[in-house]
Amino acid sequence: MDNPAQIRAVATELFASLGYEGTSLQAIAERVGVTKQTLLYHYPSKEALRRAVLDQVFGHFRTRLPQMLEAVTSGQGRFEALTRELLQFFEADPHRARLLMRELLDNPDGMRRMLGDNLRPWLLLVGQYVRQGQEAGMIHADADPEAYVLNVVVSVLATLAMLPIGAHLLGAEAPVSKEDKAAASEAQARQVRELFRMHRTALFMPRASAAKKNRAGANTPAGGNER
Repeated sequence: MDNPAQIRAVATELFASLGYEGTSLQAIAERVGVTKQTLLYHYPSKEALRRAVLDQVFGHFRTRLPQMLEAVTSGQGRFEALTRELLQFFEADPHRARLLMRELLDNPDGMRRMLGDNLRPWLLLVGQYVRQGQEAGMIHADADPEAYVLNVVVSVLATLAMLPIGAHLLGAEAPVSKEDKAAASEAQARQVRELFRMHRTALFMPRASAAKKNRAGANTPAGGNER
Protein backbone atom coordinates (compact mmCIF):
# COMPACT_ATOMS: atom_id res chain seq x y z
CA MET A 1 0.00 0.00 0.00
CA ASP A 2 1.49 3.36 -1.03
CA ASN A 3 1.66 6.42 1.22
CA PRO A 4 -1.55 8.14 -0.03
CA ALA A 5 -3.55 4.91 0.43
CA GLN A 6 -2.07 4.34 3.90
CA ILE A 7 -2.85 7.92 4.87
CA ARG A 8 -6.46 7.58 3.72
CA ALA A 9 -6.88 4.26 5.56
CA VAL A 10 -5.54 5.65 8.84
CA ALA A 11 -7.52 8.88 8.44
CA THR A 12 -10.69 6.83 7.89
CA GLU A 13 -10.07 4.94 11.13
CA LEU A 14 -9.18 7.98 13.24
CA PHE A 15 -11.91 10.23 11.83
CA ALA A 16 -14.39 7.44 12.57
CA SER A 17 -13.07 6.83 16.10
CA LEU A 18 -12.19 10.33 17.26
CA GLY A 19 -14.08 12.57 14.88
CA TYR A 20 -12.67 15.03 12.38
CA GLU A 21 -12.11 17.76 14.97
CA GLY A 22 -10.56 15.31 17.42
CA THR A 23 -7.98 14.01 14.95
CA SER A 24 -4.78 15.88 14.15
CA LEU A 25 -2.68 15.55 11.02
CA GLN A 26 0.27 14.80 13.29
CA ALA A 27 -1.56 11.83 14.79
CA ILE A 28 -2.34 10.48 11.33
CA ALA A 29 1.25 10.95 10.16
CA GLU A 30 2.65 9.19 13.22
CA ARG A 31 0.29 6.24 12.81
CA VAL A 32 1.27 5.90 9.14
CA GLY A 33 4.95 6.30 9.94
CA VAL A 34 5.63 9.38 7.84
CA THR A 35 6.37 13.00 8.66
CA LYS A 36 3.64 15.59 8.71
CA GLN A 37 5.39 17.28 5.80
CA THR A 38 5.07 14.06 3.77
CA LEU A 39 1.39 13.87 4.58
CA LEU A 40 0.90 17.49 3.49
CA TYR A 41 2.73 16.74 0.25
CA HIS A 42 -0.05 14.29 -0.68
CA TYR A 43 -2.92 16.15 0.99
CA PRO A 44 -2.24 19.89 1.41
CA SER A 45 -4.76 20.35 4.23
CA LYS A 46 -6.81 18.40 6.72
CA GLU A 47 -9.97 19.31 4.80
CA ALA A 48 -8.41 18.01 1.58
CA LEU A 49 -7.71 14.71 3.33
CA ARG A 50 -11.27 14.55 4.62
CA ARG A 51 -12.62 15.07 1.10
CA ALA A 52 -10.27 12.37 -0.26
CA VAL A 53 -11.44 9.88 2.38
CA LEU A 54 -15.12 10.52 1.69
CA ASP A 55 -14.66 10.60 -2.06
CA GLN A 56 -13.01 7.18 -1.91
CA VAL A 57 -16.13 5.79 -0.24
CA PHE A 58 -18.59 7.40 -2.61
CA GLY A 59 -16.38 6.85 -5.65
CA HIS A 60 -16.60 3.10 -5.16
CA PHE A 61 -20.35 3.18 -5.65
CA ARG A 62 -20.28 5.72 -8.47
CA THR A 63 -18.34 3.19 -10.56
CA ARG A 64 -19.30 -0.20 -9.12
CA LEU A 65 -23.09 -0.05 -8.89
CA PRO A 66 -23.80 0.93 -12.53
CA GLN A 67 -21.50 -1.91 -13.64
CA MET A 68 -23.47 -4.43 -11.59
CA LEU A 69 -26.85 -3.16 -12.75
CA GLU A 70 -25.73 -3.62 -16.33
CA ALA A 71 -24.18 -7.05 -15.74
CA VAL A 72 -27.08 -8.61 -13.76
CA THR A 73 -30.43 -8.77 -15.55
CA SER A 74 -32.89 -10.42 -13.14
CA GLY A 75 -34.68 -8.40 -10.49
CA GLN A 76 -33.80 -10.80 -7.66
CA GLY A 77 -30.24 -11.02 -8.95
CA ARG A 78 -29.86 -7.26 -8.97
CA PHE A 79 -31.19 -6.97 -5.44
CA GLU A 80 -28.77 -9.61 -4.16
CA ALA A 81 -25.79 -8.21 -6.08
CA LEU A 82 -26.39 -4.64 -4.94
CA THR A 83 -27.12 -5.52 -1.33
CA ARG A 84 -24.13 -7.84 -1.04
CA GLU A 85 -21.86 -5.25 -2.63
CA LEU A 86 -23.03 -2.66 -0.11
CA LEU A 87 -22.58 -5.06 2.82
CA GLN A 88 -19.21 -6.39 1.68
CA PHE A 89 -17.77 -2.94 1.08
CA PHE A 90 -18.56 -1.77 4.59
CA GLU A 91 -17.78 -5.13 6.21
CA ALA A 92 -14.31 -5.01 4.62
CA ASP A 93 -13.59 -1.92 6.70
CA PRO A 94 -16.21 -1.18 9.40
CA HIS A 95 -14.55 2.21 9.96
CA ARG A 96 -16.16 3.34 6.70
CA ALA A 97 -19.67 2.93 8.08
CA ARG A 98 -18.76 4.57 11.39
CA LEU A 99 -17.10 7.42 9.53
CA LEU A 100 -20.22 8.18 7.49
CA MET A 101 -22.47 7.99 10.56
CA ARG A 102 -20.19 10.37 12.44
CA GLU A 103 -19.95 12.75 9.49
CA LEU A 104 -23.74 12.82 9.20
CA LEU A 105 -23.92 13.98 12.82
CA ASP A 106 -20.86 16.24 12.94
CA ASN A 107 -20.91 17.70 9.45
CA PRO A 108 -24.54 17.74 8.25
CA ASP A 109 -24.15 20.66 5.83
CA GLY A 110 -21.09 19.19 4.13
CA MET A 111 -22.65 15.73 3.97
CA ARG A 112 -25.87 17.14 2.53
CA ARG A 113 -23.94 18.51 -0.42
CA MET A 114 -21.79 15.40 -0.81
CA LEU A 115 -24.74 13.03 -0.59
CA GLY A 116 -26.65 15.14 -3.08
CA ASP A 117 -23.79 14.91 -5.56
CA ASN A 118 -22.94 11.26 -4.99
CA LEU A 119 -25.90 9.38 -3.56
CA ARG A 120 -28.92 10.92 -5.27
CA PRO A 121 -27.91 9.95 -8.86
CA TRP A 122 -27.72 6.25 -8.07
CA LEU A 123 -30.79 6.38 -5.82
CA LEU A 124 -32.64 7.48 -8.94
CA LEU A 125 -30.89 4.85 -11.06
CA VAL A 126 -31.66 1.96 -8.71
CA GLY A 127 -35.17 3.34 -8.26
CA GLN A 128 -35.77 2.85 -11.98
CA TYR A 129 -34.98 -0.84 -11.66
CA VAL A 130 -37.32 -1.13 -8.68
CA ARG A 131 -40.11 0.33 -10.83
CA GLN A 132 -39.36 -2.18 -13.56
CA GLY A 133 -39.79 -4.94 -10.99
CA GLN A 134 -43.11 -3.42 -9.91
CA GLU A 135 -44.32 -3.36 -13.50
CA ALA A 136 -43.31 -7.01 -13.86
CA GLY A 137 -45.29 -7.93 -10.74
CA MET A 138 -42.21 -9.06 -8.77
CA ILE A 139 -41.99 -6.15 -6.34
CA HIS A 140 -44.64 -4.80 -3.99
CA ALA A 141 -46.64 -2.15 -5.82
CA ASP A 142 -46.77 0.12 -2.76
CA ALA A 143 -42.99 0.28 -2.35
CA ASP A 144 -41.53 3.78 -2.78
CA PRO A 145 -38.45 3.01 -4.93
CA GLU A 146 -36.09 5.83 -3.95
CA ALA A 147 -37.18 5.88 -0.32
CA TYR A 148 -36.69 2.11 -0.13
CA VAL A 149 -33.14 2.33 -1.51
CA LEU A 150 -32.31 5.19 0.86
CA ASN A 151 -33.60 3.22 3.84
CA VAL A 152 -31.50 0.21 2.79
CA VAL A 153 -28.38 2.39 2.74
CA VAL A 154 -29.14 3.96 6.12
CA SER A 155 -29.95 0.64 7.79
CA VAL A 156 -26.81 -1.01 6.40
CA LEU A 157 -24.68 1.87 7.68
CA ALA A 158 -26.31 1.83 11.11
CA THR A 159 -26.13 -1.97 11.48
CA LEU A 160 -22.50 -2.27 10.42
CA ALA A 161 -21.44 0.77 12.43
CA MET A 162 -22.73 -0.87 15.61
CA LEU A 163 -21.89 -4.52 14.86
CA PRO A 164 -19.76 -5.01 18.02
CA ILE A 165 -22.50 -3.53 20.22
CA GLY A 166 -25.15 -5.58 18.44
CA ALA A 167 -23.11 -8.74 18.95
CA HIS A 168 -22.93 -8.00 22.68
CA LEU A 169 -26.69 -7.44 22.84
CA LEU A 170 -27.15 -10.83 21.15
CA GLY A 171 -25.18 -12.46 23.94
CA ALA A 172 -21.61 -12.54 22.62
CA GLU A 173 -18.87 -11.73 25.12
CA ALA A 174 -16.02 -9.34 24.42
CA PRO A 175 -13.78 -11.12 21.86
CA VAL A 176 -10.80 -12.11 24.00
CA SER A 177 -10.49 -15.89 23.67
CA LYS A 178 -10.72 -17.82 20.41
CA GLU A 179 -14.18 -19.06 21.41
CA ASP A 180 -15.36 -15.56 22.25
CA LYS A 181 -14.16 -14.31 18.86
CA ALA A 182 -16.02 -17.09 17.10
CA ALA A 183 -19.19 -16.29 19.05
CA ALA A 184 -18.88 -12.58 18.30
CA SER A 185 -18.34 -13.33 14.62
CA GLU A 186 -21.45 -15.49 14.49
CA ALA A 187 -23.51 -12.86 16.33
CA GLN A 188 -22.41 -10.27 13.76
CA ALA A 189 -23.24 -12.67 10.93
CA ARG A 190 -26.73 -13.09 12.42
CA GLN A 191 -27.27 -9.34 12.23
CA VAL A 192 -26.19 -9.20 8.60
CA ARG A 193 -28.31 -12.22 7.58
CA GLU A 194 -31.40 -10.74 9.22
CA LEU A 195 -30.77 -7.36 7.64
CA PHE A 196 -30.55 -9.02 4.22
CA ARG A 197 -33.74 -11.03 4.85
CA MET A 198 -35.69 -7.96 5.97
CA HIS A 199 -34.68 -5.96 2.91
CA ARG A 200 -35.53 -8.81 0.53
CA THR A 201 -38.92 -9.52 2.15
CA ALA A 202 -39.87 -5.85 2.19
CA LEU A 203 -39.19 -5.54 -1.54
CA PHE A 204 -40.25 -8.73 -3.29
CA MET A 205 -43.71 -10.23 -3.41
CA PRO A 206 -44.03 -13.88 -2.33
CA ARG A 207 -43.38 -16.12 -5.33
CA ALA A 208 -46.91 -17.51 -5.37
CA SER A 209 -48.45 -14.03 -5.38
CA ALA A 210 -46.11 -12.80 -8.08
CA ALA A 211 -46.82 -15.83 -10.26
CA LYS A 212 -50.59 -15.38 -9.83
CA LYS A 213 -50.37 -11.72 -10.76
CA ASN A 214 -48.28 -12.53 -13.84
CA ARG A 215 -50.78 -15.20 -14.97
CA ALA A 216 -53.65 -12.77 -14.51
CA GLY A 217 -51.84 -10.17 -16.58
CA ALA A 218 -51.11 -12.71 -19.31
CA ASN A 219 -54.80 -13.70 -19.48
CA THR A 220 -56.06 -10.14 -19.77
CA PRO A 221 -57.09 -9.38 -23.39
CA ALA A 222 -54.98 -6.74 -25.12
CA GLY A 223 -56.56 -3.34 -24.71
CA GLY A 224 -59.03 -4.68 -22.15
CA ASN A 225 -59.32 -4.85 -18.39
CA GLU A 226 -59.25 -7.96 -16.27
CA ARG A 227 -62.65 -8.77 -14.87
